[in-house]
Amino acid sequence: MAIYMGQIETSEIIVRTTQMEVYLGWALVWVWVWLALLATRSWWKSTANHGLRLPPGPWTLPIIGSLHHLAGKLPHCALRDLARRHGPVMLLRLGEVPTLVISSPAAAREVLKTQDPAFASRSLTVTMRVVTCDGRDIIFSPYGEYWRQLRKVAVTELLTMRRVRSFRAIREEEVATMLHHVERAAAAGTPMDMRTRLSAIVSDTTFRAVMGDRCKQRDVFLRELDSLVSLTSGLNPVDLWPSSWIARLLSGDLRRAKKNHAVVFQIIRDIVQEHLKGGGDEAEDLVDVLLKVHKDGGVDMLGVEAVIFVHIDN
Repeated sequence: MAIYMGQIETSEIIVRTTQMEVYLGWALVWVWVWLALLATRSWWKSTANHGLRLPPGPWTLPIIGSLHHLAGKLPHCALRDLARRHGPVMLLRLGEVPTLVISSPAAAREVLKTQDPAFASRSLTVTMRVVTCDGRDIIFSPYGEYWRQLRKVAVTELLTMRRVRSFRAIREEEVATMLHHVERAAAAGTPMDMRTRLSAIVSDTTFRAVMGDRCKQRDVFLRELDSLVSLTSGLNPVDLWPSSWIARLLSGDLRRAKKNHAVVFQIIRDIVQEHLKGGGDEAEDLVDVLLKVHKDGGVDMLGVEAVIFVHIDN
């Protein structure tokens, strides 16, 4: 009797295990079907013309779009070959992002001069929205009243001939420092990487002109800035598929961009606070100029921070 009952219990366990395997299998099937439907919906939305007469372009694949046409070649070489087949005005889809490629002088003149107001606003990727505070700087701000205001500040305050000449001493000091290092290396017979040295002189000159000599976290700032530049200059999954929560979940680029952005802008805020407190007889730098513009109501504090960032970045 005990043996019989044991056999019954074993059979029930086997049946329940089989049922669980069946349920799990169907659950996995539905998950894959759901993901496939999401991918198809995203691809259809990115490739639909919506009644527009779009430029020609290479054939696309679901999800990746035209990315496979760029694989295995240098980007400019791949774009050149595609333009030879599809013409000087070509539409690519990088992931789900439509990208217009112009490759002739006539087409470039049409876009950059004749139709300039229509193309003046730059499209921001997800990463660039984080880096530029949602387009608050002079380069990536949308064409409109705010951009015109920043342009006026740049032309009349930041980039005047008098302002550029005021930083002559900084440029001369940095060049003299570089020549001194070159002289010492030549006397010792040791090689010097001039590319690194020239990059350092550009960054140091720009940093001193924008922020002065009061930044105690200069090395940290430049390191985080280099990391941000690297993140925004590549093809990040979150930028190629901005509507995909899977890309946001799996890609760490957006999290790193937010982290680097927080460090950089905290340093900028600390420097702004030091300038607001005053003290010292240091020469006027661009931060001082922007704070005067802010005091006069020309631009808000977030705009001041974004303009400072883009001046150092460029």
